[in-house]
Amino acid sequence: MLKWKLMISTLPIVLVMAGVKLVLDLYFEFPGLVPFADVGVILTACVFLIGFLLAGTMADYKESERLPAEIAATLETIEEIFALAAINRPGLKLPALRRSVLELTDEIKHWLMHRRDTDAVYGALSRMGEVIGCLEHEGAGPYASRAVPQLMAVRRNVARIDVIARTGFLPPAYALLEVLVVMVIGLMLIAEFSSLLVECVIVPFVTLVNVYMLRLIRDIDNPFEYSPDGRQSGRAEVELWPLDEYRARLAARLDAVEASVTRSVSLQRATR
Repeated sequence: MLKWKLMISTLPIVLVMAGVKLVLDLYFEFPGLVPFADVGVILTACVFLIGFLLAGTMADYKESERLPAEIAATLETIEEIFALAAINRPGLKLPALRRSVLELTDEIKHWLMHRRDTDAVYGALSRMGEVIGCLEHEGAGPYASRAVPQLMAVRRNVARIDVIARTGFLPPAYALLEVLVVMVIGLMLIAEFSSLLVECVIVPFVTLVNVYMLRLIRDIDNPFEYSPDGRQSGRAEVELWPLDEYRARLAARLDAVEASVTRSVSLQRATR
């Protein structure tokens, strides 16, 4: 049903335009001022600009689709580095290290849901840098050196998401497209058609295509419009399930390790 959300919300505009055109024809007997054939130049210009903007926004959208998966994969790599460091350095506590990754994952997800501001997620990244610094202090320098580039990759992807969400694609081009769409709709109202049937088909069709594509491009331009309750504010948001699935795997591993530690402590107390 989500894929029809944008279409359904555009249909009222289409019906209003078709109704206005029919009222002009049937009640005011307005024949039209411009033959529909002369409107072709404006329609062509609008289609060209729509294609230009759609190509530009789709490039950012395809990149945005990869970013949650890349963040999840990088976080899991950091977790694996921590696990290797804990094996070679018994002084390191693996549950605490994994919990720091879990906290960073949660902060990133809360930020994407607009429950945290940008400063909060960068603060979480800085705290993860301090955790990696503890590896160096505990004599696990090689593992810290491997974890630092992974943290840098997470920070780079977070910054890229922030840029995509907060900037639009060529605002002057949007202004021109909006003017062209208004011109096209206005010309449809004063255009002269060969018959009422052609009019009832052309006017809704042209209005639907132009208004729908304008709204779609604006929606694609920010694919991270999530509300704090987890719902999509727009209609073309990227999926965040890679982060959710990794968070579930990490929580399961953390629970397993903590349960194992609890059993070991219980056995030691029982044998005393």
